[in-house]
Amino acid sequence: MRTQSLEVFVNRAWTRTLSVLTACIASLSLATAAAAQRSEAPRSNTEKLMLSLALSGTSLYSENLQDESHNGGGFSAQLGWGFNRLFTLLVDGSGSVMDQDKDDRFVLVHFDVLGRFNFAGPRRAWVPFVEGGFSGRVAGQDNIVVNGIGGPQEVDLEISGGGLTFGGGVQYYVVPALALGANVRWTVGEFKTVKFNNVSVDGVEIDATTTRINLGLTWRPMIGRR
Repeated sequence: MRTQSLEVFVNRAWTRTLSVLTACIASLSLATAAAAQRSEAPRSNTEKLMLSLALSGTSLYSENLQDESHNGGGFSAQLGWGFNRLFTLLVDGSGSVMDQDKDDRFVLVHFDVLGRFNFAGPRRAWVPFVEGGFSGRVAGQDNIVVNGIGGPQEVDLEISGGGLTFGGGVQYYVVPALALGANVRWTVGEFKTVKFNNVSVDGVEIDATTTRINLGLTWRPMIGRR
């Protein structure tokens, strides 16, 4: 009888121990799976629709202008489409008020069509990139006093032209749909058209280099949509 009782006790103890071990293994498996899912969750997204706003610092350098160097600040806005995680096509419009602390301040505007190559991976929160493309530039100043045939008069002056733009930067994805970013762009080319009021003069060649530094926010509203 004692042997049978001991055997029953051992069997019950073994059964309970096995149940506890099974439960522990199951819990560990679920925890491991959950951790794996968390580790595999994407940290960044560089595909589909991209909307960006940024603050800009801009400089203009030209040996053909009376003052070779001009500096200012403004803002920019971008609209883009990521065809895949590596390549994005975007358009950008930016404007800056140059020489803000001077009486002869003027406005400088850029329009860019750029291709961007992202060094991206779904597990990376930091995404560096390089970009390049074509740009149009317009600089304008109102109410400039010039000496005309009938004496001094005020005119609105505008110079415009195209150029090539290249640059790069980095984005940090706070969440896959939202990123903070910084980038620098250089545009080289010529201002080829001068406009006084409504009179345009073509064939002008004013070599100029502009540098822009942008700090901004990028939102991808289609994240998670198929």
